[in-house]
Amino acid sequence: MDLVTHNLVETFKVDEGFDGATKPEVLFEHFANFCVLSHEYTDEFDLEDIHTGGGDDLGIDGIAVIVNGALVSSEEEIDDLADANKYLKAEFILCQAKSQSNFDGKEISNFCFGAKDLFAGQQSILPRNVQVKSAEKLVTKIYSKSAIFKRGNPRLKLYFVTTGKWQDDEKLKSRITAETQNLIDLNIFSEVELLPVDASRLQKLFNKAKNRISKSITFSGRVTLPTLPGVTEAFLGFIPVTEFLKLITDDTGSIVKGLFYDNVRDFQGDNPVNKEMEQTLLSADRQLFVLLNNGVTIVCGTEIKKTGDVFTIEDYQIVNGCQTSHVIYNNQTQLQAKDFHIPVKLIALKDEDVKNKVIKATNRQTQVKDEELTALTDFQKRLEEYYQAIPNGGHRLYYERRSQQYRADPQVERIRIVNIATQIRTFASMFLAQAHIASRYYGTLLKTVEQNIFAPNHSPAAYYVSALALFRFESLVRKKIISQKFRPFKYHIVYALRICLQDESMPTIGSNKFEKYCTSIIANLQDDSQCLNAVRKCCEALEQVMGVNISDRDAAKDAALSVTLKEQLNNYS
Repeated sequence: MDLVTHNLVETFKVDEGFDGATKPEVLFEHFANFCVLSHEYTDEFDLEDIHTGGGDDLGIDGIAVIVNGALVSSEEEIDDLADANKYLKAEFILCQAKSQSNFDGKEISNFCFGAKDLFAGQQSILPRNVQVKSAEKLVTKIYSKSAIFKRGNPRLKLYFVTTGKWQDDEKLKSRITAETQNLIDLNIFSEVELLPVDASRLQKLFNKAKNRISKSITFSGRVTLPTLPGVTEAFLGFIPVTEFLKLITDDTGSIVKGLFYDNVRDFQGDNPVNKEMEQTLLSADRQLFVLLNNGVTIVCGTEIKKTGDVFTIEDYQIVNGCQTSHVIYNNQTQLQAKDFHIPVKLIALKDEDVKNKVIKATNRQTQVKDEELTALTDFQKRLEEYYQAIPNGGHRLYYERRSQQYRADPQVERIRIVNIATQIRTFASMFLAQAHIASRYYGTLLKTVEQNIFAPNHSPAAYYVSALALFRFESLVRKKIISQKFRPFKYHIVYALRICLQDESMPTIGSNKFEKYCTSIIANLQDDSQCLNAVRKCCEALEQVMGVNISDRDAAKDAALSVTLKEQLNNYS
């Protein structure tokens, strides 16, 4: 391994919280998976959810399943996305990582053979580990819904990663072509692509993953607004649909999910409003869209770089226009050659309070509930400030109100970043006894708990402590102090830690007693010895409850598990 790649792997090791107990070859598998998936998927993700390397891995070190732009890890998430959007658009990303310095044709063939066996169904012949079996269930679930594939069959991309140099060897290229054709001949993919990744490209992928999103568009149809308080500069206007698609898609053509500040609501699928919008876009009246649509509001950092009509914006968010963006994206093949425009507000802000006002005002024009607006604005800011007030050290976490806001900060370990989706899952698990559905698509989880989360009278301490519980558990698993077998039950462990660390009955959420209750748990979790003992106790209780079923990942979805786990922990007292 060359010196540059070695140093990047070491940087990654620190960022992700790996320690000396992780074998070098396993660390490199995680590194390759991170680089590859960050290129394909711009939102945050959990490395352990995609890592498959080990014995019986089909020669595949990473499997990522992306459905409707969301990375999924459970069958229920696929059901939720199908129900919400009324269609499926799926993509499979497979990675094989070799720290060797050459590309081996036999290894490439073995990788493709394993990929073919993964999709072989009942005709499969190779043994599988638990992680691969879990991925195979996702594959089966997706193809069971082929009737609602929106744009044909799923796409398959395979990345073969080494630390060598790719030199366009004709024999290797011929082998890749032959192996790719074998996969195409299965007639279950719309497209199959195998990409060799050498040290140079791997370095570029890692550096790209660490940088904030930046896009350039031509914005000629605009007017400049006069000076406004809290605003660096602002523009009203319209841009062609082709320019708008540049803003909302990444290099692979996938929609950038993290752009949408209102990601708590997310895309509402084929509801009546979105269907009507789609009909307009596909009709002869599409040129009237610029008059019929409320438009898209984009906010960015304090500076917009301008060269004539070319605007370059960084660290931007679409705070209103999630539905419009998705409908355009879903119909892009029919729209890219069409001549029509999207109404746009582009605002460079220096005041977060102004940003909150913009979000509230623009979203009130659509059917957004007050509690959802609170979740997106006032409470979120207060929560971020609470996280920032935690002293630097081993227990510092970073609440990510905006997607990728800490991506370019080398001082922030990625494992310590808590995004909105994770926050919803941990709070709902620890305090609302919803651990059994916490691994589902978070939009569905929010619908279940929306009356009881991000409320103005809630203490931010409750949200921090739930995220801290997950962080402490995940760190112990990464360091191999706690067995990996407990990881599918991580949200149940978050719930159990509350029971284990706090003897008193839980006060009413939002009361003064509840905040003291939470700060007591925080103190215990911040004590390394007490935290380790509590996690071990929770895992022991879980194993007692589960018995031989501890290896059954689906058991984590049982609503009764939280009840029996609580009973078991109370028996220890």
